Amino acid sequence: MDVAVKTEFDFPIIRHHQKADWLLANSATLPESAALQAWLLDPNSLTAKLKQHCANFEVRVIGQQPGTIRSDEARWLGDDEHAAIREVLLCCDGKPWVFARSVFPQRALDEQALQLGQLGNNPLGAHLFAQPDLERGAIEVAKFSPDSPIGRLNQQLGYPAQQLWGRRSCFKAAGQKVLVAEVFIGESIPAKLANEDIQS
Repeated sequence: MDVAVKTEFDFPIIRHHQKADWLLANSATLPESAALQAWLLDPNSLTAKLKQHCANFEVRVIGQQPGTIRSDEARWLGDDEHAAIREVLLCCDGKPWVFARSVFPQRALDEQALQLGQLGNNPLGAHLFAQPDLERGAIEVAKFSPDSPIGRLNQQLGYPAQQLWGRRSCFKAAGQKVLVAEVFIGESIPAKLANEDIQS
């Protein structure tokens, strides 16, 4: 499928009032597919993993601007009144593989060692995994229906309506926390596996 990735999306894709069903990853919350589980539970850098599957890796920024931490995000980050919301598409050979949403409390943005305000089109994952004191928290997973905001984004990109899987973790580095959610969409292997899982 030849999909032209648009850049004129309504930002943010995930809005403050929308419901989220993130659950700690375990046998009851994970998909049946062992191959899909392997993608969701991989503790290493997703950026590095994606680069192994394509010749050209690219970050397309949907938006990054001040925003409000959602209640389900506050469980990890606290009720910080000031935060930045960053949403991007991670693309392999020009095709979207991942929708990623990152939330940085203002304290993390202000931390010089992290330089989160200067990411631009650079991947956050590679930046975080370069931090010498990085710690990754527990992995949460979630299913997204075709009529969810991310399901609709997937269809806006030209893909059929389907259920999608994502994962989320809180990272700690330089004394600060960053919450990163990654949902597999489009041309990604996990999106194809999710579709096969439903049809089988």
